[in-house]
Amino acid sequence: MPHALIKAVVFDYGGVIELSEGGHLLKDIAEVINIPVADFKEEYFKHNHLSNIENLDWEDMILKVVSVFDEREETKNKVFTIINEYQSQRKINVELVDMFPKLRQQGFKIAIFSNHTSRLRDKLRGNGILDLVDEVVVSGEIGFQKPHKEAFDVLFDLLRVNPEEVVFVDDVPKSLEKAAEIGYTPILFKDNEQLITELGAIGISL
Repeated sequence: MPHALIKAVVFDYGGVIELSEGGHLLKDIAEVINIPVADFKEEYFKHNHLSNIENLDWEDMILKVVSVFDEREETKNKVFTIINEYQSQRKINVELVDMFPKLRQQGFKIAIFSNHTSRLRDKLRGNGILDLVDEVVVSGEIGFQKPHKEAFDVLFDLLRVNPEEVVFVDDVPKSLEKAAEIGYTPILFKDNEQLITELGAIGISL
């Protein structure tokens, strides 16, 4: 697809803009409560709409999942410790954020599109990112989450673009699974070098 058709480059937040040097959070929590990680993940995905759509703090949502298996206060405290350690190991992908002004100078709109709560805006503001983007679309504020078309429709409307004019970068395959149906160009993020290469392949140079 020639880049002349692309008007906006959109980024997920967690796993793309914010990276973690820690281990696998859900796996670590499952080990603490002594259940198979597959069982914990299944329950997690049953509950994550509470955070992604109903705007419940993510930590509170996790504790609801934990309480399905273990309601002891001792266990909750252990899980809190794991969550705090995980969050302390998160860092902003500065190299990627530095690309935003370069993309805007080329005429592209930049947006962040995340399954998150409204707390995301405070994170973006605190890290000096909010002023670098044209729009922020947060599932907890709009009542729809990726990968559903309704969530993308909000994004397209705010950016005033058509689906085929958008590149969306996410690190989770499930978030991109409806790309062909919706009509945008997906990029599955692995690292910055790979992202630059894939953008270059569609005519967007950095």
